[in-house]
Amino acid sequence: MLRINRLPILSLALAMLLAGCSSPPKQLSDLPRTPLASAEQILQNADRRSGAEAHLLRLHAAQAASNAGQHEQTQVILQQIPQSELPVDQQIRFSELQATSALGLNNPAMALAALRHSSMAQIGSIPMDEQLAIQQLRARAFELTGDSLSAARERVFIHNLLPVAQQQANLNAIWNDISQLSSAKLQQAHAAANGEMRGWLELALIDSQLGNIDLQAREIKQWQSNNPGHPAANALPDSLNQLLTLHASRPKHIALLLPFEGPLASAAQALRDGFLAAQYQAYGEGIDQPRISLYDSTAYNNLQDFYAQAVADGVEWVIGPLERDQVSALAALPSLPLPTLALNYTEAPIAADSSLFQFGLAPEDEARSAALQAWAEGHRSMAALTAQTDWGNRAYQAFKETWEGLGGILIGREMIDQPAEMAGQIGQLLQIRQSEQRMQRMQRLLGNSLMVQPTPRQDLDALFLAATPQQARQLMPTLAFQYAGDLPVFSTSHGYQVNPLNNENADLDGILVAEIPWLLSRNDSLYQPVTQNWPQASGALGRLYAMGIDAQRIFSRLPQLQQYPDTRVNGATGQLSLSTDGRISRQLSWGVMEAGELSPTSLALQEQ
Repeated sequence: MLRINRLPILSLALAMLLAGCSSPPKQLSDLPRTPLASAEQILQNADRRSGAEAHLLRLHAAQAASNAGQHEQTQVILQQIPQSELPVDQQIRFSELQATSALGLNNPAMALAALRHSSMAQIGSIPMDEQLAIQQLRARAFELTGDSLSAARERVFIHNLLPVAQQQANLNAIWNDISQLSSAKLQQAHAAANGEMRGWLELALIDSQLGNIDLQAREIKQWQSNNPGHPAANALPDSLNQLLTLHASRPKHIALLLPFEGPLASAAQALRDGFLAAQYQAYGEGIDQPRISLYDSTAYNNLQDFYAQAVADGVEWVIGPLERDQVSALAALPSLPLPTLALNYTEAPIAADSSLFQFGLAPEDEARSAALQAWAEGHRSMAALTAQTDWGNRAYQAFKETWEGLGGILIGREMIDQPAEMAGQIGQLLQIRQSEQRMQRMQRLLGNSLMVQPTPRQDLDALFLAATPQQARQLMPTLAFQYAGDLPVFSTSHGYQVNPLNNENADLDGILVAEIPWLLSRNDSLYQPVTQNWPQASGALGRLYAMGIDAQRIFSRLPQLQQYPDTRVNGATGQLSLSTDGRISRQLSWGVMEAGELSPTSLALQEQ
């Protein structure tokens, strides 16, 4: 927050006041924003005053407590002051202190409520630096409530009023806010915007809708040419500047290291075709692309032999391998001769300075998305139903870690295997048997004519499901039979069939499913050309085509993702970001099962 420098004589006057040797100040401007005394000292003096003088001193004490980071004390002091009886400038200061302390106590909703006080309509009556401090405070509160569009609007409004030294940081903050928006929300906001805000949204749409770095760089430069008066035209946000730098130095020769022979050959071909499709998208626009060399990972018993060959061939980047054991072998090496984006994950620890990155379609991503989505919808107590498989256990562990990390309560887990046992397991989880026993006791006490319906446990808000389609098909009818048919179910994509035949998705209606945008919204710019050439890319195999596309889109942006951890890439497999351990994390889209088909739903994690 900006501080206001007062004359030394004012500090002397305040010291005399606290010593009881001077008359108190009469207005807010008589007080420094950085009190010389503690909140306790000022409060002692306020207790010897009354009326407006006491209110002003208590406001000053609240300022002292706020400066000291004593947010609870600030709130307690403010409760002693009738805000409506204060002059306008003091009402504004009251609201500012209330909002600052609310943010310090992790209550951004309370901060926004304070900043909506009627006195804020007259914010133009206070000094400009104080106005800017309040508007920056409001932007921060919007950000913490997830309303990044309003936060961006606030920062755009004040940008040209800020000191030059603060403007680049504000540009970066605007960009970070806008980058949180989905493509759909960007388009909606762009249609209603004008002026500088419209320009920002156009720039964000370039980043959101064009996955290929070559196309992005071309369009950013064109945007700069079309918007010479925009604040970002001559001073792009730092992450976009780095993107242009990365584009200028992008590799000229890439190796695709995939198992083109053996049981993973079909997966390798789908990854290869997706990668090359993304490559050809830019090439078709007249933009030169790196040379691609294909290497069969099954031909190398020792991957160090591959790297020796790749270095000799002039390769600058490696995409692959796909095999989990080979990724683990790479992680065990002290260093890699070439930066590498592996297409699977290893459990082995990766050094922070490693040139090994990992990207895959792990069930853990879907499980984490389920926890985040359920929490965002207001659920706080959940249980889990998971298959007795390795991926089921991995999904459960990721869900549990994320859910409990958010503060959620996990009240139980059932590992399901045999369909005949599922009804009993679900009933046990829901404690239906206990409810039936209570009903029977009431009937014995009050008479058999008493009609009481058993009810599932009341401390359960929703279920997490990681199961096969066969297992998932039994869930919804069983929940209905157990009087819990309205219980929300958040499932991984394992629970349904893409492009189903016959009744493969029967009885799944109502289940919420985490799925990649490629198969849910199907609006990726490459979806039509890829599925026309490879019809199988519209089915379950489409996940691998989408993964190949995203591998091409993100590998050259990895340094940007490292330096700017808040950067998100809207990919075909989800919204992508980079963790500190070099893993690409995915935030999934959500669909709902309707008449056996998965349809996009309005549910989107922190959708802006």
